[in-house]
Amino acid sequence: MIAKIIPIKSVRKSNFSVLIQYLIDPQDKSERVSQIKVSNCYSDDQIAALIEIQNTQEMNTRAKSDKTCHLVLSFPEGERLSDTDLNAIEERFCDVLGFNGHQRISVVHIDTNNLHVHIAINKIHPRNLTIHNPYYDYKKVAKLCEQIEQEYGLTQVNHETVSDKVSRVAQEIEARTGVESLLGWIKRECLDELKQSGNWQDLHQVLVRHGLQIKERGNGFVLVANNGVAVKASSVDRSLSKGSLIQRLGAFIPGEHSAQSSRPDTKQYQPRPLQNRIDTSELYARYQQELSDSARQRTNQWVMLRHTRDQLIDRAKREAKLKRNIIKSIKAGRLAKKVLYATAHQQVKTTIEVIKSDYQKAYQHSKTSHSRMGWLDWLTFEAKLGKTQALAVLRSRRVGQFKGNQVSAKQSHDGPSANSYFKDGLVESITKIGTVTYQAGSTTIRDDGKRLIVLSDTTQDALVDILQVAMKKYGSHLAINGTESFRLQIAQVAAQNKMRVTFDDKRLEQYRQKLMKQHALSKTQSVDQKRSTTSNTRRSL
Repeated sequence: MIAKIIPIKSVRKSNFSVLIQYLIDPQDKSERVSQIKVSNCYSDDQIAALIEIQNTQEMNTRAKSDKTCHLVLSFPEGERLSDTDLNAIEERFCDVLGFNGHQRISVVHIDTNNLHVHIAINKIHPRNLTIHNPYYDYKKVAKLCEQIEQEYGLTQVNHETVSDKVSRVAQEIEARTGVESLLGWIKRECLDELKQSGNWQDLHQVLVRHGLQIKERGNGFVLVANNGVAVKASSVDRSLSKGSLIQRLGAFIPGEHSAQSSRPDTKQYQPRPLQNRIDTSELYARYQQELSDSARQRTNQWVMLRHTRDQLIDRAKREAKLKRNIIKSIKAGRLAKKVLYATAHQQVKTTIEVIKSDYQKAYQHSKTSHSRMGWLDWLTFEAKLGKTQALAVLRSRRVGQFKGNQVSAKQSHDGPSANSYFKDGLVESITKIGTVTYQAGSTTIRDDGKRLIVLSDTTQDALVDILQVAMKKYGSHLAINGTESFRLQIAQVAAQNKMRVTFDDKRLEQYRQKLMKQHALSKTQSVDQKRSTTSNTRRSL
């Protein structure tokens, strides 16, 4: 499992209410929020607890840092735990971080292949009204993750206790955006050569061949690419820290700007999708073009909105000036004119406030409709429109084998109706690894292209719908993988509903046939018994 605290970008954006609204929003999905739990509040009601937490935060007027801690617990793909286990794990994480007794609201999300728990914690203690900021949280969290993996038999993950926030952020950027970061590019392209440099001149030559420069910034070094993107040198590797380089190469000698940087054989860092078995050059070029077009449209709209706002304000001021001239020319007492001037001033002030308010609303709407979309977000948007190439790129990002309950076929062959859910507009969401969620009757289907993913708490009625979708997609010969109880349950559902399906596993197929015979025999005995009862009734009459 993976546990991490989501850092807030700025204190002014720290809003407990906004965070909770995002977490409990179903986002037009039939299955997103599985459980909402309130802890250490006087009421279990979400609204009452939210008001209580906000009041508690407002009572601390001294704290200047973020008053909310957003902790996320993410479990391996396909692995699900009961609500009781999740609540126990949540309690342990809060205790180890020092938030025992603090108010919090936790929300379980199941809309992706990875079950994940969002925990919104109030850093302000409800009684002491003091703020608590955990120190060395990454070490405590990593140690507890290892313990929980062993106790609950979860897939073990390498919990690297990296204290350098820059390095952690860079690693998360590549995982979240799917685009190569400068830090990762340097590690892959020239880190070995930089380590082997025997003097500053050799090091500068290696950097120039890769379109990089090393500069002093603060108390350390940064590596700067030709496009202006920079990364802390020590976050690439500890051997590139200022202390290590000076100890190895001597006093720092700045590099001279060389014409080699413009040579055609010079490597240049450009943000590109991470290496993929599918060629994404055409898609990425279209993505960048659409980003550029959206930015240009946004800029033009903002210019027009500002121009309209300024025109309306100027007109309001001219009308106010005209009113003042009229008031000045009329014959009235001093007190009466004073009242008229005050009324005219209040009118123009109110008009300008309304104009500015309308401008802010239009500006925010334009900003939302032309927001910058990340590479993976753009791919999911395109895939939801039925673009198969974008969906294929997302699915190629999957790493490792899926270990959860699944229905598939040995040779997956998408039939004519395999992607009909795009045409019918049934798609609810698409994850960043290409798992499509859509509706089949009253059942939510999770399809990653190679299999249908089945949750552990799926009902028998839902299993019938899933089997029907699988037969439509893969044919009548299916492969059932997962826990033994799930496999047996699938065979029972198929037999009870007399579904014309066979399984590739011989033992499971024999069990299904045995159940079919038992149901047939039971039905025959029931018919015979009914006939016998009818015959006896007639004789008695």
